[in-house]
Amino acid sequence: PQPPPTAAATSGPGSIARKTAGAERHDGFIPFYYDERTGKLLLEVARLDQDFLLLNSLATGLGSDRLGLDRGSIGEEAVVRFERHGPKLFLVRRNTNFRAVGGSPELVRSVDESFAASVLAALPILAEEDGRILVDATDFFVQDFYDVRRTIRQARQGDFRLDRDRSSIYLPRTKAFPKNTEVEVLLTFASDNPGNEIVRHTPDGRSLSLREHYSLVELPGPGFTPRAFDPRVGIWPLAFFDFNQPFDKDPVRRWAQRWRLVKKNPNAALSDPVQPIVYYLDPAIPEPYRTAFKEGAGWWTKVFEAAGFTNAFRVEDLPPGADPMDARYSVIQWVHRSDPGFSIGPSFVDPRTGEIIKAAVRLESHRSITDYNIWAGANPSVAGPLGQCDVADDGPGDWIAALDPDADATAFAMARRRQHAAHEVGHTLGLAHNFIAGSYGRASVMDYPGPLIRLENGHLDLSDAYRNGPGAYDSLAIRWAYTQFASPEEEARGLEAIVQDGIRRGIRFITDQDAGPDGSIPMATRWVNGSEILPELDRVTRVRDYLLDHFGPAAIATGEPMWRLGDRLGPVYLHHRYALEAALKAVGGMDFTYALRGDGETPTRILDPQEQRGALDRLLAALQPDALAIPERITALIPPVPYGYREEAYSFRSPSGVFDPIAAARTLASFIADGLLEPRRAARLVAQHARNPQAPSLEEVTSRLVEATWERPTPAV
Repeated sequence: PQPPPTAAATSGPGSIARKTAGAERHDGFIPFYYDERTGKLLLEVARLDQDFLLLNSLATGLGSDRLGLDRGSIGEEAVVRFERHGPKLFLVRRNTNFRAVGGSPELVRSVDESFAASVLAALPILAEEDGRILVDATDFFVQDFYDVRRTIRQARQGDFRLDRDRSSIYLPRTKAFPKNTEVEVLLTFASDNPGNEIVRHTPDGRSLSLREHYSLVELPGPGFTPRAFDPRVGIWPLAFFDFNQPFDKDPVRRWAQRWRLVKKNPNAALSDPVQPIVYYLDPAIPEPYRTAFKEGAGWWTKVFEAAGFTNAFRVEDLPPGADPMDARYSVIQWVHRSDPGFSIGPSFVDPRTGEIIKAAVRLESHRSITDYNIWAGANPSVAGPLGQCDVADDGPGDWIAALDPDADATAFAMARRRQHAAHEVGHTLGLAHNFIAGSYGRASVMDYPGPLIRLENGHLDLSDAYRNGPGAYDSLAIRWAYTQFASPEEEARGLEAIVQDGIRRGIRFITDQDAGPDGSIPMATRWVNGSEILPELDRVTRVRDYLLDHFGPAAIATGEPMWRLGDRLGPVYLHHRYALEAALKAVGGMDFTYALRGDGETPTRILDPQEQRGALDRLLAALQPDALAIPERITALIPPVPYGYREEAYSFRSPSGVFDPIAAARTLASFIADGLLEPRRAARLVAQHARNPQAPSLEEVTSRLVEATWERPTPAV
């Protein structure tokens, strides 16, 4: 709700010069005045009834993975316009979810009048002259547009209110440029009952101060042609109702989200673009991350050649004095949290067309601690010489011969971070996750890569832990999204030819909605490698057994608390966890594709009953006491949390307050048992057995689970 009009607003229009006397003018896309004496921000509007983009984001973060309020988080993009209504200017958000593309003016108007718009603000008119209108926009900007309060409330971290007395325009990052105006505000949220997560991440939990950022941006000009979405490829869709579609067509229209990339020479097989895609590195990113991110993100430069473009993608340092929140810059930002969490690759998209206009990649610093724990937990220095490594193309060296965080461990972590940067940048180029690419040669950076740790001739080999470059799926997706065609007819034929090329080569796409623990495709599982789940589970189980057999004090550095061994034990004990998840999917499993009629794909295939029972055999074997046990020699090494430390997110929790091998076993056993009895899996078992009596039934699975656990004879002591 807007506050009552001020005295200045009700006194009638006057000259802009008089109303802005003593205020500092900033000229640009939408000029503004800032009055230091009053803290007011006044907009000078000359673009009535003209659409532009309103982008909103968080300039500063809370540092909590649980709440996800990170530095650089982006909100929604909106098409808005200023409309005059009496003594006020309304800022109106257009409804782009319902349209009549190419329809008559009467049809377009009928759709507009059938669905609601949203008036975001009513700005008091202070003055006007020569077609320019001066409005007070302070109260509009000094609000919680990002809706921080809802995020906190949904996380049950307290009821917060915006304290306007402790909130203001943040002038150092409020600027105007020819095609965009940037406004930042400092907001203070107050609460008498802040939650523990808020208290832990603020100096005073009763007063939470964050900065939110607005970008008012000129809409992209004409020349961008939307491309029809295809579910078989994995480019993000922009979806909306189109009421100009005939009744025999889907009324929901979907366009692919992608950058505007046009060849300088459209007749050349390879050409530089008219305007390349440029990403800028946050100056806060230190080495060796900076080099790793630049190299990993830079992989896309070569990938774009598959679509006919040279030098189409660049990664550069952010120019001195540039603001990473400025809508003109696509930025790879460095964010920090108190606990490990996800990095993310969001982007702002023109809601009218699907054109990507700005990327806001956020790479999280904590991830390398996870990578290091994997590395250190696999450190069997007592076992003798190991394999060789050239992951970072730095020449061979001993892998894990000693725990050296400045050498091999760094190479391991940076190999992962190169892939990580390429993954998040891929999202901002339009690519969704592809969680089946690991089954055909780790063929995409858009998969989640489990470290490929091999056991060769009795020794560990991490020389190919992470793929050092993009894969076949990445090239296929970029070809589909960015190849330039001479006509709509040629585009339709060319895009289908690209898809068919992928089908012939076995390049598959399965994304988040079908890759969760309750999914049915075994190899569409995060963090797994290999083309078949049964041999892959056998392989990683052997590696896990080796890691447990050789786990010991060498997993931590001299002088570290022995308690820290618990952090390193987790990745070892659960080394086969994701392969077990894939095996769970094989029970009642069904493979499928996002097939279209006539494309030659097999829509569905129930997994062979023998494969399903083979998976069940291995899952039940993993539930046996010897498979769940942690050797006493390891348990005896791990004391409780030492004085001055706190329990970490990487360790097994235990109600006993000490490391408890039974609690660890319970975690793993519950994962397997709960997974077998998961409701959707149970329903598939029933349905598949009804279709094929040779397939495992729900009764068979539950009976075998009971026999292997509760009814298993107790060994004689």
